Amino acid sequence: MNQENKMQCVQILFAMLALAGGTVVSAADDERIEQLGYGYTAFYDTAEQLSLVDKALWLKVESDGVDALVTRMAKTMGALADELEVLASQSPAVSLEDDGLPKYERAKRQSVTIQRSLDLGAPLLGRSGRDFERVLLLSLTAALNQQRHLLKVMQGDEPSAQRAQWLKDAKQTIDQQYEAMVVHLQRHYFSD
Repeated sequence: MNQENKMQCVQILFAMLALAGGTVVSAADDERIEQLGYGYTAFYDTAEQLSLVDKALWLKVESDGVDALVTRMAKTMGALADELEVLASQSPAVSLEDDGLPKYERAKRQSVTIQRSLDLGAPLLGRSGRDFERVLLLSLTAALNQQRHLLKVMQGDEPSAQRAQWLKDAKQTIDQQYEAMVVHLQRHYFSD
């Protein structure tokens, strides 16, 4: 094989590698966008649920401190859900429709949510007093902790600088809510 043929072979090889690499990167990008869409939907669904928690407390009597924490958290999560709706309307890359969960995982989560709501919120049969407040705050801190970690891992994969900043800001907002609840729990329910 002469020098010219070798150069043509090398050029063809580079072209094939570039095409294959472009295809692989494109498939990886598509997968990442799809996974981010699942994450946005999961965050949105939970934020909407948490935004309603304060309404469920209308039938319960709780301390002013717990009422303030829960009301603030519900408003914050409602505002984040609203912001995410705006982001979704501005970008087809943000989906709020499909969480990617299998049927039975979705059904299990719904069953857990219903059971937790009944255990905590039933006006006469559910928990009450300090026990109610403690379990409520523990449940909410667990949900907030899941949300803040979801946003953290999504931020590293988000290709849009605007959406990555939104994820970062939303995480910081939830971090503050989470920390306030943890401090309240420690001070009022777990201190010696």
